Amino acid sequence: MLYYIRMKYYIVGASEFAEEKFDPEDDAVVIAADAGMKYVGKRADLAIGDWDSLHRYPDNVQAVTLPVVKDYTDTGEAVDHALNHDATEIVMFGTSGGRVDHYLANLQYLVMIADRGVKASMVCPDCTIYAMAEGEREFYGKGSIISVIPMRERVVVSISGVQYPLKKHLMPEDNPGLGVSNVIEAECARITVHEGIVLVIVND
Repeated sequence: MLYYIRMKYYIVGASEFAEEKFDPEDDAVVIAADAGMKYVGKRADLAIGDWDSLHRYPDNVQAVTLPVVKDYTDTGEAVDHALNHDATEIVMFGTSGGRVDHYLANLQYLVMIADRGVKASMVCPDCTIYAMAEGEREFYGKGSIISVIPMRERVVVSISGVQYPLKKHLMPEDNPGLGVSNVIEAECARITVHEGIVLVIVND
């Protein structure tokens, strides 16, 4: 039985992998979702999947075999495992690009993670996507393009340190482009979510 006292989890899928950004802490837990094993190899602490994309049972790592016919994805099961083992932060790699249906589902997993009170991010080759529930967070990278996408029917946010600041602004669902393509002008942008959940995309 696996028991972890480490609270930060990296979940690695089989899509576009930002290898140059993958540098997990020594005490972090790395979970490979099926063919994510081909990226992380011996660094994986656990592999979860039905092995339809890896095409073999993984070697030299503890593995959980899932049924091929199921109501959830391999990545989704990895997320559930992390949430059920006291994760305080989940970072997803290899979960963007590729099939659009998987990509969109993985973005929804980010939202679900944040809704559970856990820090959530997805590292992509050209950006990092964060999910934020109510609270405040700083984002660094002066000159970087930053976008805020509402993921609930009612979202109220404040954004400072950017070209187009907002103060306790309602982001209406009929204008999802309102928060797209802002620019960090200060040393960092500060985003406060007063109501709802958002995705924050910071481009490299």
